[in-house]
Amino acid sequence: MTTWTTLLADIRTDLQDTNATPRWSNALLFLYGCDAIRDYSVWFPRRTDQSALSLNEAETAYTLPTDFVDVINVECPIGTFLENRNERPGRKYFTSSSATRPFTYHIEGGGLYLNSPPLEGDSVLLTYFAVHVVPASETAATVMTVPDRDLELIRLYVKAQVNIQMRGKQARLDRFKTGAGARDDNPLEPESVDLMQDYYAKIAERISGGAVKLYRPGRIR
Repeated sequence: MTTWTTLLADIRTDLQDTNATPRWSNALLFLYGCDAIRDYSVWFPRRTDQSALSLNEAETAYTLPTDFVDVINVECPIGTFLENRNERPGRKYFTSSSATRPFTYHIEGGGLYLNSPPLEGDSVLLTYFAVHVVPASETAATVMTVPDRDLELIRLYVKAQVNIQMRGKQARLDRFKTGAGARDDNPLEPESVDLMQDYYAKIAERISGGAVKLYRPGRIR
């Protein structure tokens, strides 16, 4: 598996920044690398199965994991799948306090809510799409969970961000004023835009087609 240390070296090679005194600091490339992993995870998240959730301090909702992207399913108890609450305009929803197990859930404001509290001893388990592992620090040898075949995307995103920063610095030095008619010929602008377009084009190439469900699944009790 590729580590962040290896990926950082590859990023510097791609940027032609391998001199004894590098132009771009580890801290900056670490920042852009983390941003790249988070953006990539929106399109191609990793899966985490049956993560146990805990109530928040107010005991009103279950706190979602910090790497949460989207829900796959919710179980309570294990092996019993809850239905995602189908919101209807104008309808009010109330939390039941009766001694019956929950049947529906909904996610709001970073928390997962059930229509009634779990029965004693029942756990709330979340299977979800998650952000890929982000390096712990700029020098950590963190093992990457982004597949090796997609590390090109991480390098491309970082390279685009570096060029965007270069474009900004050059614009301030030469007083480029986009659309003002004075200096709007910044040569770095097309390259920065093209690199980011290449990134999203490669994302699109990796996204396969699929089916859209036009029905509401029933409850599994």
